[in-house]
Amino acid sequence: MQSPTYTSNPHPTGSRSLGAGSIKSCDISDTITGEARIRQSLDDSLGGPALMALQSLLANGFESWQEDSDGNFRHLVDDGYVVYRPDDRQLEIVATAQQDICETGCASERLTGSLTTEIETTGEGKYYDDGWGGHTKEKAEKDAQKNAEAGVQHIVRDRLDRQADTAEEEHAENLIQRAEADARERLNQRAENLTPELQQRARERLETVGIRGRQVFHRLLAHAYRDALSGLARRQGVASNDITTRETDEYLEIDFMMP
Repeated sequence: MQSPTYTSNPHPTGSRSLGAGSIKSCDISDTITGEARIRQSLDDSLGGPALMALQSLLANGFESWQEDSDGNFRHLVDDGYVVYRPDDRQLEIVATAQQDICETGCASERLTGSLTTEIETTGEGKYYDDGWGGHTKEKAEKDAQKNAEAGVQHIVRDRLDRQADTAEEEHAENLIQRAEADARERLNQRAENLTPELQQRARERLETVGIRGRQVFHRLLAHAYRDALSGLARRQGVASNDITTRETDEYLEIDFMMP
């Protein structure tokens, strides 16, 4: 048996189209908040010693009061928070209503291109000199040509696949950015639609949140008066062990005898 070799170079400048689709998606979440607020002026209702005691308690983080970036002090309550503003001595009550939302954005692109190259492969076919079993030289040459051309197609497919992968990688970042922009636009639109409803919910809660906020502030204020009065008593010569305080959920009481 002999094996003729056939070299295939049927399309030295031929081309084949590249078509590849790519899709990217992106999820963006956010918490949408609606607020309603009222302010109450404390005016001159706080005397100097009580005000100093109040500031000292706040500076030391009394019962979870925290200073914000504007120099105001905030305390969370159910469905809202209360803010004390030292600069203008105002108490602000804020009721909130929140809802978590998530939107998905997508971006797709059809990548196209072409492969133009010169590819050379070889193929083999087998025959017998006497043509035994139909294995003639003519058939062997056809088999060799067929195998060579199949090799060409395999190489073309492989190169096209690699070219498609490269193109997808090059466009991936742009697709991700477009998907994020789409998700953000959807999220903003949904937030805009939800905000009026959340603001209405907050207004409905404002009275209840106001009660909670004032309770928290009055507790702070009671301790400020306690510290101010205790300081006054000590400055008047009252020993610390002669000053007694009693505290319940309803009131804070301080007793001492002036000398």
